[in-house]
Amino acid sequence: MSTVKRIALGAIIISTIYACNKGPKVLTPVTKSQSPEKMSSMPSGKPSAPTSFSEGLHTVVVKEILPASRYVYLYVQEGNDKFWIATRKQEVTIGETYYYKGGLLKTNFESKEHQKMFDKIYLVTNLVGKNHALNATSGKPAPTKMKSKGSTTFAVNPKRKIEKTGSVTIAQLVKNAKKYEGKTIQVSGECVKINPNIMGKNWIHLKDGSNDGYDLVVTSKAFVKEGSVVTMKATVALNKDFGAGYKYGLILEEGTLVK
Repeated sequence: MSTVKRIALGAIIISTIYACNKGPKVLTPVTKSQSPEKMSSMPSGKPSAPTSFSEGLHTVVVKEILPASRYVYLYVQEGNDKFWIATRKQEVTIGETYYYKGGLLKTNFESKEHQKMFDKIYLVTNLVGKNHALNATSGKPAPTKMKSKGSTTFAVNPKRKIEKTGSVTIAQLVKNAKKYEGKTIQVSGECVKINPNIMGKNWIHLKDGSNDGYDLVVTSKAFVKEGSVVTMKATVALNKDFGAGYKYGLILEEGTLVK
């Protein structure tokens, strides 16, 4: 090989090594902590991978409540352990059992609203009660005004009667549930509550003004903001028991948004 060829080959090898060293680097993502003040905007609406609800489940009993403007502090007991958690504002009753998963630990956390320092507190995205499906299975009217001592209130009422061509009203669905079992139907209503990212689904509570004593739940991968009016297509299922209080006489599954 000639001297010129050797020099050219050496230049190519050096250039290749230099280019490899200058290639893209993989960076480890940094996750920022979230405070209770930012809980009203959680979650992102992207459901987690499907899993059993009981996996990693915390079961706690509420001992004390400190309500705040947009969230609530709860002193709870799990087994022999007692500690504070903070979650989004909702109806909570002292002595009742609740479930949650995960929780971000914060130490020496100060609540300026209550002028209180928490040595240890867990920030919980989603908290559900033991009997949260009671209205859906019993058909009893949901409370519109609650003033019981030791509880915070959460009650949303539709501002109007919601009707849309092609949609089955909640009143019709409840009255003829057996007729619709296993069928895919269209419903329209206001999202009055949402329990997000549970078993890879969002649990959307709808009301349409036709039977507001009934708490209709639609499971979906779509995220819906509370207070928004939506139309969805979903499959009617009866007598479903998902465990951990998720027991429904009537529920709509695999809901998709209709534009």
